[in-house]
This record gives sequence, C-alpha cells and structure tokens, in this order.
Amino acid sequence: MKLVVISDTHGWHDGIKNMPDGDVLIHCGDFTNIGEHEQVEDFIQWMAGQPHRFKIFIAGNHDRSFDTNFPRSNRDNQWLKDVHKRIQDLGLYYLENSSVDILGVKFWGSPITPDFYPEMWAFNCPRTDIMKYWKTIPLDANVVITHGPPQFKLDWTKSGKYVGCGELMYTIQEVKPRFHFFGHIHESYGVVKTR
Repeated sequence: MKLVVISDTHGWHDGIKNMPDGDVLIHCGDFTNIGEHEQVEDFIQWMAGQPHRFKIFIAGNHDRSFDTNFPRSNRDNQWLKDVHKRIQDLGLYYLENSSVDILGVKFWGSPITPDFYPEMWAFNCPRTDIMKYWKTIPLDANVVITHGPPQFKLDWTKSGKYVGCGELMYTIQEVKPRFHFFGHIHESYGVVKTR
C-alpha cells in the first residue's frame, strides 16, 4: 500500500502539481485559511477528484468551521452536517479522534493541538487536558495522523522554540504505529525515521 501525504495547503490545493500516484491520499489538516465555507467545498471536490483509491483527511487549527466548540468559527451546524454527509457520499474519510480500517490497515486521525492562541484557532486543547484525546488512539493503529507534531519531532519554530506535544510523543512511543503523519509547523517540514 503506497501512501501519499500532504498538509497545510491553506486553500492552495489546486496549485499542487505532479501529485504522486498512490493507493491512499492523506491530508493532515489546515486545508483552509480560516474555515471558509467556499474553501471547504472546493477542497472536498478537489480531494474527491484525486485518482487515489482512498482519501483520508483531518482538520487543523485553521479549519475553524469544522470545530463545533470554537466560539468564533464561521460555522453553521446544518451546513457542517451537510458537508459531513457529502464527504461520506463522495467516498472520503474524515477522521476526528476516530479511525478507519482500509484493507486491513487501521488509520486513526485527530485535529487536536496544544493551546496556541485558542481565541483565534480551532481544535486547541490545554496541555494539561490533552491526554484524554491521545488515550483514544487504538493500540493497534498502524497509521496515526495528527495535525500537530509530537515533542522534538519536526516541531522547531522560527522563534527558536520546540512546540510539539510531549503527551503525544509518549503515546506514539507506546502505540508504536508504523507511520505517524502530521503538519502544522511549516518551517519544520520533512521526514524523521525512527526505525
């Protein structure tokens, strides 16, 4: 099974050229700027139009219209229900602290990140409470998809800080998925091999 992974397109998904072939296309969140309905609708149609047999995505802190707990989102609950139905009808998989089994491979995904200007961004959780999400990662998850990084793995920011989640790091070490994919910290893109 060949996996193709992208993240943090912020409404610029149409600009991706030469998308690699693969069996599963995964987007690790931030597919919009601030959750604009038009960008969500466009992204869903774009994702559905990709040639990969399976398509999985999660939201990120910028995708505010997907966070039903975000007080300042431009969400509309009926619109969001309709979007989730369309996602299913198009054969896409949206994961929000949930999993899907594809050809015997278990994928688990979450948009949650440690607090970072929670008044502005979605899916934020205080570091003191975040473990309640990571405890829901199945021990048999083969692929974990989170928006944010674990601590000390591609989490260095240009302000000179490591901002990854320590609790996520410990959980990943316990679960030991074959792959852990994430985005969020633009300046720390790349690949880290741990095996």
